[in-house]
Amino acid sequence: MATTVLIPVNRLDRAKGRLAALLEPAERAELVRRSLAAVLAAVEGAGMKAVVLTSDEAVAAQTPAGVRALGEDPDLRGLSAQLERASGLLAVEELLILHADLPLVTAEALRELVAQAPPAPSATLVRPGDGGTNAMLLRPPGRFPLAYGRGSGDLHEAAAREAGLAVRRADVPALALDLDTPSDVRELLSTAEGRASEAGRYLVEIGIEGREAFREG
Repeated sequence: MATTVLIPVNRLDRAKGRLAALLEPAERAELVRRSLAAVLAAVEGAGMKAVVLTSDEAVAAQTPAGVRALGEDPDLRGLSAQLERASGLLAVEELLILHADLPLVTAEALRELVAQAPPAPSATLVRPGDGGTNAMLLRPPGRFPLAYGRGSGDLHEAAAREAGLAVRRADVPALALDLDTPSDVRELLSTAEGRASEAGRYLVEIGIEGREAFREG
């Protein structure tokens, strides 16, 4: 059975607030669209089943055919609560929670993550440099509370172990870079691979490298 991939996407009018010094609101929204498109293409290429979780009707309306759009519950607060609800609704034995802002994601990277995962019951994580959780493969989901936010990588690993799951921190560099801060953008554009990505091409096209906030780094 194909791995189900749950991809949370924030409202476009709230997208990427930590990039506000570098990008205008419309540019941040477009960056999210392009990053999401790259993630969805990688999921499809890996033969996995994508589910987009969002409260934004525009995001849901633009979801490609064959990709399920799942609405958030307005009575729940916080990403973790929304993901736990969505996980319960999906009722699958293997769930990959994947951020939508991973510019270097590829189908091969997703398959490599699955290949590194221990047998069930297990939790396999890819963590960015700031200690978060960019990707987490749960076999099965629902065994421990989610804790997205600052320091989520350590929190998820500890909770998974306490719940009796095997825990592995996967080495998948293509999933380790997200686009949260100006330094992430600079890192993306520092390599030919990053510049050739969907997000990288867009950032170069809009002249991001000539902006003072970019050069300040």
